[in-house]
Amino acid sequence: MVKISSKRGTSTTSAADVKNWAGETFKQFQKEQLNVAGKETVLSQKRGTSTILAKDIPDVPEKSLKGQKITTQRGTSTITL
Repeated sequence: MVKISSKRGTSTTSAADVKNWAGETFKQFQKEQLNVAGKETVLSQKRGTSTILAKDIPDVPEKSLKGQKITTQRGTSTITL
């Protein structure tokens, strides 16, 4: 079992308890939390200066990166995905 230090090295947690907060795992977690909260829940956004209902949050599909160019080798070369 792997121990991960946190809080400036003063506490440890086991690796089994750490959640993955990136990519599809986070998106699924976020959808579950919105369903638990309910569609009429008011959420704050934009640094707390405005509000939005949970049901008004759009479902944005992921864009394809096919055909996009990325730079490599210190900006001297490009690769097309």
